[in-house]
Amino acid sequence: MKRVLFVGDGKHDIGGPDGVSDDPFPARGVVSNLAARVAAVDVERSVALRWVDFSRFSTSGKRGYPAKIKAAHLLAERKFKLDGVVCVVDEDNDPGRRELLAMTQCAQPCPLVCGVAVRSIEAWTLGAPTALAAVLGTTREKLRSKCPSVPVEQLYDGSGKQELRSKRLLGELARELGRSNDSLELREEVARQTDPAELCRGCAEGFAPFAASLREAFGAAGGA
Repeated sequence: MKRVLFVGDGKHDIGGPDGVSDDPFPARGVVSNLAARVAAVDVERSVALRWVDFSRFSTSGKRGYPAKIKAAHLLAERKFKLDGVVCVVDEDNDPGRRELLAMTQCAQPCPLVCGVAVRSIEAWTLGAPTALAAVLGTTREKLRSKCPSVPVEQLYDGSGKQELRSKRLLGELARELGRSNDSLELREEVARQTDPAELCRGCAEGFAPFAASLREAFGAAGGA
């Protein structure tokens, strides 16, 4: 089982520190729990940092995601002595971010896997309707009746249509179907119950290539 440095935007993605610190914090959130469903990744012994934590790093005078990814890879391998790096960014309606997928390097000893959530990380919860329905204590049919009839990778919180805003939709589903609100704990619970094959079908542009890269880099979960 591999100890990994996860890099992401916020607490729903990767968890967060208890206070202000430059040190890695325990990995939590959607990304780490989904990674463990797919590949031989040890969430309990893995750590995380936010993209903002790399704002002080620069590679060859360059900034932006590529420089931060390179900094994360160097820190994981040389300072933290980890077995790999997993970076995930929301597409946020910027298709150019998919170019980050090309930075994936599955070669040992410290593989680097880059993923892009299309269009936001909420798709990786909404795209697992069987697990989401189970956690909310409802049926897939009832859940489907409350969701817009568009692919989850078309949902985006910046949409001009209220019903297509992913965070808003997830919050409404939580409140209407058994939870007081959307939360880190709810999303983690869904991730732990997610069928990766179902999520790959629901998020074919984002999660499917990410899952394939995870397996290539770290081996399949359970040695399958």
